[in-house]
Amino acid sequence: MTRRLAPVALLAGSLLLLTGCGGHGSTASTAPSPTTARTPTTAPSPTTARTPTIATTQSPTPVTARSPTVTPRADVWSSEPRRVERALPGTATVVAIRTGHNAAIGVTFDRLVIEFRDRVPGYDVRYVPEVRSAGQGAVVPLRGQAFLEVVLYPAVAHDTTGASTLFSPRVGGGLPALVQYRVAGDYEGYVHLGLGVDDRVGFQVHELANPPRLAIDIAS
Repeated sequence: MTRRLAPVALLAGSLLLLTGCGGHGSTASTAPSPTTARTPTTAPSPTTARTPTIATTQSPTPVTARSPTVTPRADVWSSEPRRVERALPGTATVVAIRTGHNAAIGVTFDRLVIEFRDRVPGYDVRYVPEVRSAGQGAVVPLRGQAFLEVVLYPAVAHDTTGASTLFSPRVGGGLPALVQYRVAGDYEGYVHLGLGVDDRVGFQVHELANPPRLAIDIAS
């Protein structure tokens, strides 16, 4: 009897052991690892609004209007120098000098006219402390309180033989404003005239044609 119970007891123990192992396996299941919290995806930065390109209209450079050329009025009397440069194919020849007292538009003046054989050359008319002869530089004696010097170029007052081409006096005047005039030089293409004036007053210079002449008006 005892021998029969021993195998049964062993079998029962084995069953208990197996049952115990099985139960342990079902209750001690490994808990799943906690789900790692997902790092929230950072929302993309909002697209920076592009600064609109402003089309800059380039302001046009202002054009400065040129000042109109002022042409001196013919009736302006001034004591400032008058100078005209003129290139000629040859040399102008002085043939006469005349003077006269005139009145126009309520203005009285003395006029000195220089006549040329062919054309009016360049000229320079201005007040000077004293008139000097061309080439020598000696003071030209003139009556008056102020002095105008007239230089003509290129010009001559003589011919190829050296004789004077003037058919009028080389000295004159005796007028209220133009007290005296005198040919002061005829040298190397320059003809000089000295004018003795009663006072330093305004004057005008005109070019005349048929025949070619240069007129100098002196206010009186």
